[in-house]
Amino acid sequence: MDSENSTKKHVSEYQYFADSDELFNLGIAEKGENIINVFERVVDSLTEIELRYENSEFAERFRNYLLEIMKDRKFIPSTTILMNAGRINSAPLSACAVPQVDLKQDLTKIKKTIDQFHFNGMGTGFNFDDVQNPIEIIKYLNKIGIEGQQNKKQLRPVGNMGVLSIDHPSLFDFINVKNKDPNQQWVFNFSVLINDIYLDKIRNKELIILKDGSEIPSEEIIDAMARSIYISAEPGLVFIDRLNKDNQVVGSGEYKSLAPCGEVGLVEGETCQFSYINIGKFVSDGIINYPELEKTVKVAVKFLDNAVDYNIDRYDNDLNKKVAEQKRRIGLGICGFADLLKILQMGYSSEGARKQAEDIFSFINFVSKRESVELAKTRGSFGGFPESKYMSDENIITAYSRRQTETVSGIMWLALEREVKKCGIRNCSTVAVPPTGRSSRVIGASPSIEPYFSDILKVSPENQIKMISSIQKFTDESISKTINVSQDASVGEIKRILLLSMESNLKGITIYRDKSRESQPQKI
Repeated sequence: MDSENSTKKHVSEYQYFADSDELFNLGIAEKGENIINVFERVVDSLTEIELRYENSEFAERFRNYLLEIMKDRKFIPSTTILMNAGRINSAPLSACAVPQVDLKQDLTKIKKTIDQFHFNGMGTGFNFDDVQNPIEIIKYLNKIGIEGQQNKKQLRPVGNMGVLSIDHPSLFDFINVKNKDPNQQWVFNFSVLINDIYLDKIRNKELIILKDGSEIPSEEIIDAMARSIYISAEPGLVFIDRLNKDNQVVGSGEYKSLAPCGEVGLVEGETCQFSYINIGKFVSDGIINYPELEKTVKVAVKFLDNAVDYNIDRYDNDLNKKVAEQKRRIGLGICGFADLLKILQMGYSSEGARKQAEDIFSFINFVSKRESVELAKTRGSFGGFPESKYMSDENIITAYSRRQTETVSGIMWLALEREVKKCGIRNCSTVAVPPTGRSSRVIGASPSIEPYFSDILKVSPENQIKMISSIQKFTDESISKTINVSQDASVGEIKRILLLSMESNLKGITIYRDKSRESQPQKI
């Protein structure tokens, strides 16, 4: 079938995909470019990388299967990949980065660096722990972001993440930064970093000693966070030691900041690239088609690994290249989870839905790492592998082996761990759960692991946390999932949710009170 007729079938007859106008408005396509055109240029660009490692026959098979699963809505790359691959030759395909900038120096010198990340479609993360006046710097960086969105060079809106540790003297100003001026436009999310020591102090209602020697009751800090979240849905919390515990490449340093939606921790100079499996498309007669899912996961891993090479070729900054070579991190997530539950006639809050999530994510994670081992056999391991936690007895695969599911046994995980130590592994991590808001729109799937929007307030905060906790068991990185609460939720209720998240195995949490912002999606 030729490209024009294929487009008519997939777009006009079945109404599967966003139309050309929406693709253009999302920044994904040129004017008049349809989704099949986008898929073909993306697939062709990544197949060029495949030819570095495979002969033309195998590369053609890779191309054809990849294009097939994209047309069938089973697999969708991140919007940055859709936007840049085969279209803007100098631009990498990463979705987010922690820029190598010194926030204590002349800020006007960093604007060009940040603008370039944004123009390439990347969100940026910043850590303000080392600066005395983070609010002044935040306002300047926010101004850069707003001006960038008004610049026609920036094809899609991008966000920023700002983090600050709980013991910083400017903590309360940081917590309330979005509450000072209700008319201020923001292109930032904010989160407070809390390590295990301070988690214990919060549990025990002890004093927290700030870096300037001030002593603040920990409960006063949590109360301030809850009040601010009630007003503006900010800040989020990040349990940074939990993130760093699963960082397999300690030689690259501890995480400095996060992606704008909090789904991955990043060291300075690190970037990340994502793609998503539309899990709702893998059900037949009430049964998940795991053999087909396995094939899709394998090609998705190879696709994302090729994207790492594609990016390394295009990074201007030597540190970006070095960290990418050292870690070769990829982030395979999902969309269509609510669609899956609807097909299976499972309620989002049910124990069966959580068990299904664990089975799915353990399978995706296991297959992705097994495929990454296969790639290591022919392409080599990530640069930091010899000194990584994978060579220790307490690596992330060991942890997974203690969490058996119907799809992957502990014995299977341990066998994989032995193979990793023997043969290496291509990517330091493989599974993350980004929000997928734009990518899922392109293929008409429900976003990420969220319930349907019309149902979102029907799911209690406790059951939302339980679902995140279930999925986190088999997710290398973090999970971007906002805990949604009703408009009449009290400050005390929000505080209770914060405390509950600390006692779960979550790596972070954000909470949104319905109508706490003037601009928000509307139910339809």
